This record gives sequence, C-alpha cells and structure tokens, in this order.
Amino acid sequence: MAELFFTSDTHSYVFPTDYISDEKRNMGYIAAASQFADGAIIADGGDVLQGSPLIRYELEKGIRPFTAAEAFNRAGLSIYTPGNHDFNFGYDTLRDFLTSLEADTVAANLIDERGELDVRRFVIKDTSDGLRLLFVGVITDYVNIWEKKENLEGLKIIDSVRAAKEALEEGRKFSPDFTVCIYHGGFDDNETGEIKENRGMELAHLGFDVLLTAHQHAIIEPKRIGTAITLQTGSKAMHYARLVFKHDRSIEAEILATDGSLPLKKCFQAMDDTVEKQVLLSLKEPIGRINGVLLDSSKLESAVHGSSLADFFGDIQLGFSGADVSAVSLFNDPVSLGPVVTLGGLLASYPFANTLLKLRLTGAMLKEAMERSAAYFDAEDGNVRISDRFTIPKEEHYNYDFYRGVSYAFDIRKPLGQRVVHLMLGNTDLLKNPDKELTIVLNSYRATGTGGYGVYRKAEVVERYSQDVQDLLIEYLRKEGDIEIPEKTSFALIY
Repeated sequence: MAELFFTSDTHSYVFPTDYISDEKRNMGYIAAASQFADGAIIADGGDVLQGSPLIRYELEKGIRPFTAAEAFNRAGLSIYTPGNHDFNFGYDTLRDFLTSLEADTVAANLIDERGELDVRRFVIKDTSDGLRLLFVGVITDYVNIWEKKENLEGLKIIDSVRAAKEALEEGRKFSPDFTVCIYHGGFDDNETGEIKENRGMELAHLGFDVLLTAHQHAIIEPKRIGTAITLQTGSKAMHYARLVFKHDRSIEAEILATDGSLPLKKCFQAMDDTVEKQVLLSLKEPIGRINGVLLDSSKLESAVHGSSLADFFGDIQLGFSGADVSAVSLFNDPVSLGPVVTLGGLLASYPFANTLLKLRLTGAMLKEAMERSAAYFDAEDGNVRISDRFTIPKEEHYNYDFYRGVSYAFDIRKPLGQRVVHLMLGNTDLLKNPDKELTIVLNSYRATGTGGYGVYRKAEVVERYSQDVQDLLIEYLRKEGDIEIPEKTSFALIY
C-alpha cells in the first residue's frame, strides 16, 4: 500500500490564518500537512508565489528563503508542479523558490532554456512495500497568454497534453504499478479545443490512473473521467486529498478538510514566525484613504439601496478592463471600508482570491444573469426580505451581484425570471434590444457559471486577466491616495 497526500493553490497561506480574523482558521499548509501520515508521498500542484499577505510581504522585502518553501521541506514534500502564478515575477524569483525546495520539480511542458532549474518531465517513486508510481506534471498552456513576455524570458511552456502523453509513454518503460498526472489546470466547459486554459478532459483520456487537477480553486470530489480518477482540492490548504494505492490495483481517494485547531506536528512547531509577525503588523499600515466610508452596511440594506463599496469595486473592474458592464459580489459578512484604508481592512472587504475575465454576451444573456440576482429578494406583506434561496441550506450572499455601467430595476412582485423590468446601457434599452452585444467584466468564480449564473458559460471569452483582484485594488489605492465616494448606481427595487 502507498499513501499520497496532495494540495494545490496554497498561495503561501502557510499558517492557519486568513489574515482577517485573529482566530485560527481551518486552513494553511502547516495545519493541513500536520494531518498527513508519516512516510507518505507528498505532492503539491503549484501557485505559491502569489496570493497571501505573507508572500506579498516577502516579495516586496526580498526575503529569502520563502516561508512556504521551508514549510514544504519540513513536511517532506516530494513533488512540486509549478502553477501559472509562480511565473508572475520572472525567472530569478522562480529559480529562488524551486532551488530552495528539497522536492523534485516535475513539469513535462516547462522548458528551462537557461538550464539553472532542475525540472523533470516525470519522476518514479518506489515505496517501501514494493509499489512503483510514475508522476508526470504539466502546467496550463495559458501561461503563454497571461504572463508578461519578460517574465518568461529563459522559459518556454509547450503544449501540455502532448507533453503529458510523451512523458507517460516514456515513463511506462520503467514498469510503474500506477501512473499519476499532476496538472496545474482544471476542466473547461468549452469543447471546441480553442480554449486551452483547462484541459483536464483531454488529459483524463490519455491513460493515467490518477489526474490531480488544480488552478480553479474548486473542490472536485473524486470521480472517474476517462481512464483516470480525478479530483481538485480548492485553495489555501483548506482541503487536501488523500489517495491510497493498493497491490490489488485498486485506488482509494478522498478530499479531507483541514482542521486548524489540531496540534501542529513537531517539525512545524520549530518554524521561525518572525516574518509572519512582521506581516501581521504590516496589515495595520495605511495604504490609502477614502473621503468618506465605502459602505456595506447590511446584506439586505446594501442589496435594496445599493452599496458604495460594490460601486467602488465595480469602477475598478471597469477601468481596468474597459468593459461595458461590471458585476461584483460582496462577502457574506458586511464590511465597510474607510476613511483610512489598511491592507488588512481591504482584504477583509474583498476576501476573494479571484482573477477577472471579460466576456461578450447579448442583452438577453445579461438579463438572464440579472434575473438570478433578482431572485435574491422575496416580497412579503409590502416589505422585502432576503430569500431562503440564498440562505438555506447555507448563506450565499456572495451569489448576489451588484452591476455597474447599466441602469436597472427589479420588480420582485413579478414571478422569478420576469423581474428585470428596466435595463439600460447608455441610451440603449436592452429589454427592447435583446440582441445588442456588450462586454461584462466579472471574477473568475462567477464566470464559471457558479451560483446559478450558468448563462455566462455560453458567453464568448474576450480576455482573461492573470492579475489577482486583491492586488489590483491594493495597487490602485497606493497609487491614487485619496479616493472619492463613487456616484451611486442607478438601481431601483420595486416591491
């Protein structure tokens, strides 16, 4: 029997904290790895060099080695496949990170033209009881689309599916009992083959026994697709995968939740937390100022009367993307921002680790999406309340979207699907011109259709942005200094 523990997209959330609350959270790599069995094979699917306040601080201050690398080494990480965000800061930063790892870097479609990285197309792991496992790693092809040209100097990303297939064929010469593909990518609904960001469906049919996916920050429970058992473990080490390979050729796989309240393994208790303490102090430092307060006073109040915080986020997205319309959601707990904005306050107001996409769709498609938002409300005896559709079985206030760039109204006395009664884009009435094309910018989570917005899966992807929304907001606040309260969106709720 061989055990494998897998994480991905930790984004340097090393400790059991979200940097918002002072309480321990069920997350963080050392909390997850403290639940790994001794003697197991440990692998990670990439995206460490971007995301948490910790890695942001280490990059800004030039601190090496990275805390995440130390945590990986203490855990006994065997295999690391880089993610797209690991290329965000160029060759030298990637080299600093990978060469500080005691794990093998496995990426069949990553060509190191400078020859300073020990990147392997595949590795063989032999277990103490006689099992042999082949591991092939590949990275999303979209690194070539997203990444700045200068960040890829000395590096080349080739076709992921072709590279995986060739590495699998070569690795089979070593007679492995099981074959595993670690893919920093996921699954696309697109079946044309034109979009090559998430090619999990193709990889699942190459002949691997296991396909460990990443990148989409989704929890995908183990299931069989093609020849492979596949799964995905989300982000920030809030979950991890455990797989058991047996001599009878059977495989057990499960996704487990991290328990941040459990004692840490001794190897992690000795970690120096000096940098982490400095990070926590940095969260209290001002990064900008609002001439007033950007409000998210309560979930119902904000949804009924609008939120200046949502308007602000919407304006940032519009300015960055040049889209016609922006869709923004806020977190479950109401958080306002200002007048003094600290890094910690900003992260509390926008806690999502998302990137942005710009989609092209019609007025009719936008209306269909907005009907989902209109379902957030129920009219009751002349009053309005939040519908159970968004609170039972769990609270999902983040699935209500605020729109910017259009004038609109919901009449919640009407049946579901018929509540959008006013929708103007400039001087164009989109209800009377349903075929009118427009662009919308929204986060990567919403663009997948999650939360009841399946219509977005039918939209054309105009552009995908690699920059994290949190980073975008931080850069804007630091650059602009004093921020005015945005003009209120033209929105009316009829009940």
